[in-house]
This record gives sequence, structure tokens and C-alpha cells, in this order.
Amino acid sequence: MARRPLLGPLGVRLALAFLTVALAAVAVFAALTMLSARNEVSGLTDRQRDDDLSATAIAAGDAYQRAGGWATADLAGAAAVAARSQATLTIVDANGEVVAAPTDALASMMMQMHGLASVDTPRGDPVSAAVVVDGENVGAVMLRFPTQAMEAERHVRDALARTAILGVLIAAGVALVVALYVSVRVTRPVTALTTAAGDLAAGRRETRVETDGPGELRTLAEAFNGMADHLDREDRLRRNLVADVAHELRTPLAILQGSTEALLDGVDQPTPEILGSLNDEVARLRRLVGDLETLAAAEAAGLRPRTDSVDLADIAASAADLLRPLADDRETALTVDAEPAAVIGDADRLHQIAVNLIANAVKFTPTGGAITVSTRSDGATASLEVVDNGPGIPEQDLPHVFERFWRGVNGEKATGSGIGLAVVAELVATHQGAVTAGNVPGGGARLTVTMPAAPAE
Repeated sequence: MARRPLLGPLGVRLALAFLTVALAAVAVFAALTMLSARNEVSGLTDRQRDDDLSATAIAAGDAYQRAGGWATADLAGAAAVAARSQATLTIVDANGEVVAAPTDALASMMMQMHGLASVDTPRGDPVSAAVVVDGENVGAVMLRFPTQAMEAERHVRDALARTAILGVLIAAGVALVVALYVSVRVTRPVTALTTAAGDLAAGRRETRVETDGPGELRTLAEAFNGMADHLDREDRLRRNLVADVAHELRTPLAILQGSTEALLDGVDQPTPEILGSLNDEVARLRRLVGDLETLAAAEAAGLRPRTDSVDLADIAASAADLLRPLADDRETALTVDAEPAAVIGDADRLHQIAVNLIANAVKFTPTGGAITVSTRSDGATASLEVVDNGPGIPEQDLPHVFERFWRGVNGEKATGSGIGLAVVAELVATHQGAVTAGNVPGGGARLTVTMPAAPAE
């Protein structure tokens, strides 16, 4: 058998989808981080320069105020502030004349005092701030910051960009691994289900799938196995149906053939007893065919029961009257305890349900036994119950009593097609009801039909 690929088309698409979503999310996060960091670094640098410029202007204004003018002003404080940021200082008076220049010895000395080397580095454009003393503009300070600071800022941004790209690559690798794992985890059960469905369609009824998938896939696998079990069971029932029908038809046909051949050959004479026997076998065949037809129609939803208001008490009494001669022949007491129980349904089909239930009880109740047919209603539901004091239903047979052609342990002691209760179950289902089977304490079987009660007028 060819080795199945790790990922099929669905798995590849899922993996690519997961990877794309992960990369898109990481890329957006990295871009936002870089933009935010760039703005923060630039803003921090600008704020620092604005603070230095403002502090220099204040120091120059204090020196001007103490000296009473620029000529004797001690500008060491202003030079120290400028030297702290490695900026060159130029101070001009109100007329724009230069008071102090970046090459002043004082500025160089202050830079050396603060441990800052006075090196010749490229400078950017000057920034200026007015020097205000007692509300009067007496001059301005201008600072030229070294371009090294801007280079440092660019290096910080480049480092952040490299970190973001590295993070994207790492995230891509992790996303790829997770995407492959999730895709395999999701698509493998789907692929197994597809293969199993093909095997099941090909007639391999034993096909089942593992139920170890995640979440809904496990539920899907369990549903598939349940469907396969149901199909397997239906297939066995279908084969058994054919075998059972053949078996049920074989005996009456053999009797009819043997009897008619004997009549044709002149071995027997057409006496009333022989003709009665032939009529019984024909009636048996007719009942079997009728039951099969009813069962097939009910199972195929071919039955469309009428929606009349029917009282189960009348149905029970009518069915009991019909079967009372049969019960009397077996010396079985047949009692009807009926209370009004109105339902919406088909009177003929409901009568057939009651007849089958009572006939089944008569069949399995020993001579001298008793059968009670009762009806009840609690307003929401109506019930028809048949109870006998026969041998009861063996526990192992209870789940199967409504299966067609099921006879169970006690079925071998009675005649019949074995589909009477199956017909009951199907007819009850067409009336949106339910039928149950159980045993009563002390011996005997109880079969109960429950249906929605008719709305009160």
C-alpha cells in the first residue's frame, strides 16, 4: 500500500493559513513596535535638547542680570550647560551682536571640567532661545548639537529594526512548527474518515476509525463508527429477513404443495378437513404477507395515519372482543379495564396495534392464565397496556422483542411470523408514540404503548 503523505492539500492550505496569520500578526506587532520606539527615541532626544536650550537661556539670563549687562557677565554656567550636551554655544545681544562664541576658552575649560573632550565633530543646524530678563528680551542663545547624537539615535533605531526582524524570523519558525502540528492533527482524522467512508461504501462493513482526534473530530469519528455499526446491523437484519421470510414461507408452501399433489393424484379426497387445512395455510401466508407489507410501509414512512380523535378505551374493548374466542379456546381469562384515553390517530392502525399486543399475550400465556388490557390518560399522555401472567420475557430478550422475526427463548414454543411486535413498534412510531416491554413481579409480561393525549376540547 502506498505511503500516505504527511500533509494533503487541505493540510497544506491549513498550514499556510496558520503561518500567514501568525506572520501577519508578528509583522504588524514589529512594525508598531519600531514606529513607537522611533517616535519615543526621537521625542526623548528632542525633549533633552529643548531642556538643555532652555537651561542655557536661563543661565545666560541669570548671568546678565547679576552683571547688569553682557560686558561683565559670567557665562560659565551657560557654557557648562552647553558643554554637558556637547553642544557649541553662541550668545548674541539684543542687536544680534555675538557676545560669546563656541571657541571661547571658557567653554573649552568648562567642557574639560565636566570631563567632556573638546573634539572637532560635525555640527547640525543651530537652535536658539531668547534670553529674557525682567520681561525684556536682552539677547539669545544658540546651540549647535553634534551630529554624533543623531547617529546614535539612528543606531538605536537600526538595533530595534534588527531585533524586530529577528523576532519575526523566530516567530515564523515557531508558527511553521505549530501550523504543521495543528494541520496534521486536524487533517489526519479527516483523511482517515474519508478512507473509511470509501471502504464502507465498497462493502467492508467492519471498517472503523480511531476516536482519538481533537474535539469535534472525535465526535465525528464516534458518529461515523455509530453509523457503521448501524449499517452493519441493518445489513445483518436484511439478510436475516430474507432467510426468515424464506423459512416462514417454506412450511405453508410445502403443506400446500403436498396436499394439492395428493388431491391431484387421487391419494386424498377433497374433504372439509383437508380443504380447511389448506385454507389455514393460505390464511397464514396472507397474514405473513400482510404483516410484511405493513412493516415495510411503516419503516419507509409510507403509512400516513389519519388524524381522527380516537378513544383507546373503545379500541381496547373492540380488540378484546375480537380475540376473546381465541382466549376462551385456551381457557384464558381476558379482562378489559378501560378508562377514557383520547388520542389523535388512525383508528384502524390503533386497532391493529391492540390486536397484535393481545394476540401476542394470548400466544404466550399458558392455559388457564389471565390477561388484562387497560387504558389510562393523565391529560398529557394516553396509554394502552397489556399484562399477562405467563412466563414473562427473559432479560436477554427484552432489548430485542420489537425487532422483526425475533422470537427469543420462548418463541420456539409458539407459532407465528415473529414480526407482530415489530409492526406494533413501527405503527406506534408513526403516531409519535413509544412502546416498551417489561416484566411484572411474580411472573408475566407487560407491554405498554404511550402516545400524546388528544387536546381537551
